[in-house]
Order: sequence, then structure tokens, then C-alpha cells
Amino acid sequence: MQVPFEGFVVPSVEYTALLVVGTAVVLALLYAVQPPVTQRTVLAFVPWMISGSALHVFYQLGEVYQVQIYPPTLAPLFSAPAVYLTTFLAMGFVWVFSTIVGIRARSSVSGKDKVTQYLGALGLGVAITLVGLMIWQGLDPAVGPLEPILPLVGIIVTMVATFVVYILIGTWRTHIIAQARLVGALVLFAHLLDGITTAIGADVLGVTERSALSARIMEFAAGLPTEPYLGTGWLFVVVKMLLATVIVVGFADYVREEPTRGNLFFALIVALGLGPAMNNVFLFLLGVS
Repeated sequence: MQVPFEGFVVPSVEYTALLVVGTAVVLALLYAVQPPVTQRTVLAFVPWMISGSALHVFYQLGEVYQVQIYPPTLAPLFSAPAVYLTTFLAMGFVWVFSTIVGIRARSSVSGKDKVTQYLGALGLGVAITLVGLMIWQGLDPAVGPLEPILPLVGIIVTMVATFVVYILIGTWRTHIIAQARLVGALVLFAHLLDGITTAIGADVLGVTERSALSARIMEFAAGLPTEPYLGTGWLFVVVKMLLATVIVVGFADYVREEPTRGNLFFALIVALGLGPAMNNVFLFLLGVS
């Protein structure tokens, strides 16, 4: 069944039940072991988010080139939005294992410091492996050539924009940066990258936006007098920037008052932006539009 945003495909009842039950089990285990959730923990989630995007890109390549990358019985787990839960299940089990090993490694305090290191290191290893496989796949004449310029431009522009916006927020309200710190910057970066890469796809590559809301925003921008000069994607970038800014400003206190819940909330917001953003980056890299 097609869902009218981001090309989502709801898997069959069997796969949905499997993912829901698996997610419930992981959440129960996490509740039992009580892993630490700090700003560094959110940073450790990032490689897993990138891995989820890479796994979905392999699924998309199979659809585009009509090749079997995943076994038919596993392929539905890597469609969107199923891939989000699939990635969470893998990360969740690693997080539980890292917590048990980390806490037993040393004393309770120093052991908890190791949990984030284990989670981040394993996630980084998975992400590097998947990106390496993707580049190797892109070297195949049937898929390539690789086109790294636009992804690199998108990431650099996003880094500069994130720095400028966060500095402006800090100039306006210094305490916001002091409270949100790393997770605030990650939220801005993730959603700006999504907006900027979507704009590149629309205005440079001529890609048709699959998200109904994003398409509406760009259709509105197309009717403005600025369209001949700025294109249609700029308005989507502005909307994403404003939404991310409102979240960072509005929930900065939450991170200070409720660190565990606040950091988890910001991690979810980062994932909602970074997942589709990295999907765009990988597709641009492989020349798929």
C-alpha cells in the first residue's frame, strides 16, 4: 500500500507485526537495563541513522535497476518506513548489549561512560561498511558513475548554514546554546541538510518531490515572483530551518530539566531530518534521481 509521503510503503501485516513486537521487546529490554542517555549518546545514534538511510538506498537501487539486492523475504524490512524500525531493532539490541558489557567492565560510573563508546563505535563500523559497499556498488558501470560534487556541496552549505543559524540563536538567547548544546546543533544540521538537498534535487536535478507537504510548499514557491531567480526549493529550506529553530528554542529547557527524555526527544527529531537527508545524499552520490 502506497502512503502519499516520502514514497512510504506499508509492509504486510506479518512484517508489521514482527517489527512492532520486536520494537516492544527492545524497548522493554532498554527499560530494564536503563542505559545512560546523554548528549554523547545522541551523537552515538548518528552512525545508526546513516546506516538506516544506506540500507534503504540499497532497497531503492533494487527497485530502480530491477535487481535482487535483498532476499525477497527480507526486502520489505528495508522499505520505508519499515527500515526505521529495522534499524532501531539492530541499534537497540547493540545498545542493550553495550550497556550490560559496559557496566560490568568497570565500576558503575566509569562503565556507563563506556556504553556510549561501544554503541557509537559499532554504529560507526556498520555505517562505514555500508557506505563502502555503496561506493563499490556505484563503481559498477551499470550503476555509476559516482557523482560526489552535489552531495559534497550540500553538506558544506549545510555546515555553514547550521553554524550561522546557531550563532544567531545564541546571540539572541545565549542560554539556549548552553542548554541544547550538541543536540540543538544536530537538529539544525539534520533538517537543514534535508531542506538543502531537497532543494538541490528540485532545482538542479529536476527531481519530483514525493512528499505531499514538501511538494505543496515548492508548488507555492513556483507561483512566487522569486521563482525565476531563486527556484522553488528555497522556501522548503526556510520552512525546515524555522521548524528546527522553533524546536531547539522551545525545547532547550527540556534537555536541562529532563536530560534522558529531552535527549531522546531531540534524537527522534534528528532522525526525522537526517534519515531522509542522507537518503538524498546517497542517491545523489550514485547518480540516482
